[in-house]
Amino acid sequence: MADNPVKRYGFIVFLSIIFFHLILMDGGIYDLLKVKLKTRTAKLSIMQMEDNNATLSRELRRIREDDGYLEEMVRKKYGFVREGEKVYRVEP
Repeated sequence: MADNPVKRYGFIVFLSIIFFHLILMDGGIYDLLKVKLKTRTAKLSIMQMEDNNATLSRELRRIREDDGYLEEMVRKKYGFVREGEKVYRVEP
């Protein structure tokens, strides 16, 4: 095999083509790494959404169960005042 350069270089070309297909073609190692990265990113996104969902669920439960908290939120957000209260506005 070492005596014939066509066989030697042909074998090298064949191995190079196989290597190219394993690394860069569809379904190769490069695509596998991209899919793993997308999966990791999606899992992190799901974890963040679950944390946000848990926070919002706690907030909703508190709004439903705690009238004082609900009143505080409405007063802050919409500027409501109780009857008899005075509002002082300080402009910068």
